[in-house]
Amino acid sequence: MIGGLVIGGFALGFLERLTNRQVFAALGEKGIYMTAWLGTPVHELGHALMCVIFRHKVTEIRLLQKRREDGTIGYVRHTYSPDSLYQQIGNFYIGLAPLISGSLAVLACAYFLLPDSSALILSYFTGGIRAFSLFDTASWQTLGTALVAIIGSLLTWENLFRPSFWLFVILVLCISSRMSLSSNDIRGARSGASALFFCFILVNSLLFLLDPVFLSRIMAGIARFNAWLLILLGLSVFFSFLNLILSSLICMIRRGAARLNHRDKQSF
Repeated sequence: MIGGLVIGGFALGFLERLTNRQVFAALGEKGIYMTAWLGTPVHELGHALMCVIFRHKVTEIRLLQKRREDGTIGYVRHTYSPDSLYQQIGNFYIGLAPLISGSLAVLACAYFLLPDSSALILSYFTGGIRAFSLFDTASWQTLGTALVAIIGSLLTWENLFRPSFWLFVILVLCISSRMSLSSNDIRGARSGASALFFCFILVNSLLFLLDPVFLSRIMAGIARFNAWLLILLGLSVFFSFLNLILSSLICMIRRGAARLNHRDKQSF
């Protein structure tokens, strides 16, 4: 249930930190808003939706604001009852919610803007990858094959001449660049991890004793969920990496222009 989220979260967080460093160097603080205008609201709406699902009370929400000293440009504040196990578990999913909301937003962009490619993505949900295990080499190979096929369906000559493709690229670059988790998100997720672990142990033990067949079906469903989620997170990681390359190129161009300008002034 959590392996795919953790792996995707670390990969996206690493890429976002590198990208932000390049953006700040090239464009300053204003460069952050080139992607934050869409990515941050999707990020925060993910938190808010999970708050509703797990019955937390949202006390304040900012989908986008001027960057604070701590780097915050959006947030969701919420309260919950510590006596409720369900609401305690909710802290975990509220913390990791941007990974899910961002992935679904990427899928929605593909569905409305690139129907042919989205059909291939959805085909893996109804067939194709049936299960995924973090410790199974074949699962990783199958996932890699699926991602290569999906990315290949996106990067075609036909798409390069479609305005809808470039709109898709812009929107997904914005979304994927803001999917990573903040330190507050991680702390919130940690606070619910122990309750979630206790619940897993309890449910698994009871089902193992009472209905092993039903338990195996649940495990199969979790494996499919991991497979589907990792496909979407893999696409987000790809576009986040593409964003890093673009920001690095912009930074190199700006630095090169600054050096030429400095030489021209010295010559003058």
